[in-house]
Amino acid sequence: MRLHWPVLTVCLLCALPLVASAAEFYTPPVISVPRVETVPTIDGQLGAEEWSGAAVFSTLVSLGRNEQPSLPTTVYAVYDAAALYIGAQMHDPHPQQLRAEADQRDGEVWGDDCLELFIDTVGQRHSYAHLVVNPLGTQYDATNEDASEDFRWEAQTAVVDTGWTVEIALPFANNISPRPGDTWIMNVARHAVGAEELSSWARVKEWFHEPENFGTLIFGVRPFRVTIDDPGALWLGDNVAWLSVKPLTEIEEEESQQWDIKLNVRVMGRDEAGHYFGSVKQSLGSEVTQVAVPYTVKQDGLSTVTFSLTDHEGVVRWRSGPYPVPAPPVSVALQEGETALGEALLAWAQLPAGEEKQVYDHQLNDLLAGWDYLNQRYQRREEMTPAELQSLLTQAKLIKHRTELTLAEMAESQE
Repeated sequence: MRLHWPVLTVCLLCALPLVASAAEFYTPPVISVPRVETVPTIDGQLGAEEWSGAAVFSTLVSLGRNEQPSLPTTVYAVYDAAALYIGAQMHDPHPQQLRAEADQRDGEVWGDDCLELFIDTVGQRHSYAHLVVNPLGTQYDATNEDASEDFRWEAQTAVVDTGWTVEIALPFANNISPRPGDTWIMNVARHAVGAEELSSWARVKEWFHEPENFGTLIFGVRPFRVTIDDPGALWLGDNVAWLSVKPLTEIEEEESQQWDIKLNVRVMGRDEAGHYFGSVKQSLGSEVTQVAVPYTVKQDGLSTVTFSLTDHEGVVRWRSGPYPVPAPPVSVALQEGETALGEALLAWAQLPAGEEKQVYDHQLNDLLAGWDYLNQRYQRREEMTPAELQSLLTQAKLIKHRTELTLAEMAESQE
């Protein structure tokens, strides 16, 4: 008998804790929007100065994919006594190929390249206004999916060298401005036809009409402009993200302590062992402050990384959507291979002595040696590229498959 079990890094006999995984855990994004005296001119042209004091929505995330969109979208927001103003830049390297066929209000605007807004001013996450605009400036509006109602809103667009832009004014009902601290439930989404991409500020699972997953827009209380300059490698091991933060209201000297913030990062892994939470304290001045935020991705498989800002009272004033880290799940494949090898070992032990048993002895030893080699390589996973880790996953699945075939052959030989 030559079978020897290699030293394993994971004990499969231990019960896994019932905790939220990256696929299950989700906290909607948050943005705090400043009130301004001078508002942008709604002409479709995103003037740098007119949006310089705006809050910026965090990066949109892909619908139905564990990856970032290939075409980025930048969305700005400010408000005054009359309206909420949204500006957006939809980057596209081929603006001449944009699809913009709907030219009648409430036509199939959503089938074109378009920007979509979902707004629930009541906060019940049930009924919401759905507004869509394409590069022609054609508007669609509905309550949920009922397009019979028209809302009062203005949208102007422009096609530019880098894609297309839109500026939107959303007048407040009855000309009553929200009070500081009031909130709307909201989402911003984009359809990029050429890239076949659907992306969204909030993480939605199957389609954009998921109000339970929409984010929160806060009016006027300690608004910040937060941009993720670099989210880090978004890969296994230690990472460092760089975020820029700027208060969007004047800082009085006697109130300087109110601008002490925390930038937080949460990593959700496959189970509790893969979770990570960290924070960096920072005192802000009136200008932009760039902050390094370290974090660790501990597990392969799908993890998500989410950043947030809390003010001196511990209130969340900004939160990003989840950045996916879809590392190939080699550890799971190795565990499954270990289980299959264990079952094969037990079946081998029950075979009668003889030449056939020796043949299976050689086969299983080869499979165990292969499994041990992959397990040793897996210990250096943080040094591997995604392609190298994917190759390791393919080999681990192959060992499991060959083990299952050997197990089936041993079972047939005893019938």
